[in-house]
Amino acid sequence: MPRIAVAQLRDGDLVEQPFVLASKQMGQTNTGKLFIKAECTDATGSVHVRMWNATREQYDRLPNTGFITVRGRVETYQGHLQLIAESLYPIEDHAKLDFSELIKHTKKNVPEMHTRMREILANIRDKQLKAIVDEFLADADLMKKFIIAPAAMGMHHAWIGGLLEHTTSVLELAMLICPRYPDIDQDLVLAGLFLHDIAKTSELSYTAGFDYTDNGRLVGHVVQGTIWIDQKAQLAAKKLDEPIRKDLLTVLQHIVLSHHGTPEFGAAVLPKTPEAILVNLIDNLDAKTQMAIDAVAAPSEDNSWTEYHKAFNSKLYRPSITIHE
Repeated sequence: MPRIAVAQLRDGDLVEQPFVLASKQMGQTNTGKLFIKAECTDATGSVHVRMWNATREQYDRLPNTGFITVRGRVETYQGHLQLIAESLYPIEDHAKLDFSELIKHTKKNVPEMHTRMREILANIRDKQLKAIVDEFLADADLMKKFIIAPAAMGMHHAWIGGLLEHTTSVLELAMLICPRYPDIDQDLVLAGLFLHDIAKTSELSYTAGFDYTDNGRLVGHVVQGTIWIDQKAQLAAKKLDEPIRKDLLTVLQHIVLSHHGTPEFGAAVLPKTPEAILVNLIDNLDAKTQMAIDAVAAPSEDNSWTEYHKAFNSKLYRPSITIHE
């Protein structure tokens, strides 16, 4: 049976193929029968999965996240496609899996993005700030993770290489925006944007689907990033043979701690410097724009409108604009 990509699934399709299990949950009907509800993904999208009359043993056999085979039928329920599974079982041998089909990757050139990111960061003129940034760039293990990590679990740039793509994008935006505001410290904005999500490399696991690591759940990328800045600053101070200015370190860490904008969205503190406010706005601009692009590209029952998106508190319209000259 040929594999059907999630984006191509239609009502009535029969499948028996691998997916990435993104999440699972055991539920119970009003009559006391157990069922499994799960979210399965591939490189093209995600689909809700239900398995009725399940057992605890079947549930426990599944990984929390990872590769599984689903055998079942696609149905429409309340206007949404879902996959009703007859069987769900983990895939132990990954050798025959085509990861390009199962895990979404950036469509952009990774080496080119990496080079461009470094070119932009080379514009930082402050000696101490550049030394801190250079300590991160010189960390080969960290950079190896940085270029392949996703930027998020599912909100924006949720694909392999997404963190590098998002970071390069916000740095490009900063190079356009900062010259409009000569009183803004561009060095601080560039360093803050480079470092704002760098601890996603520690927060997320991305070898078989995306999930949070223990460190991600217990500490999170916002706090972990500020800890790393302090550690790299100590290394930079030794190489410079001078202490890093305390005010510089504080405002840089403040950018990372506040880049989500409000505590409601995960910020440790509100942005309280012009540079922190600008970093939050640039980050949000890139993230929300990419989310909107992804939303209108995804299939839905209504060709003119997307599914409801919580981030926008609305469905999004897919305009079909004819250009008149």
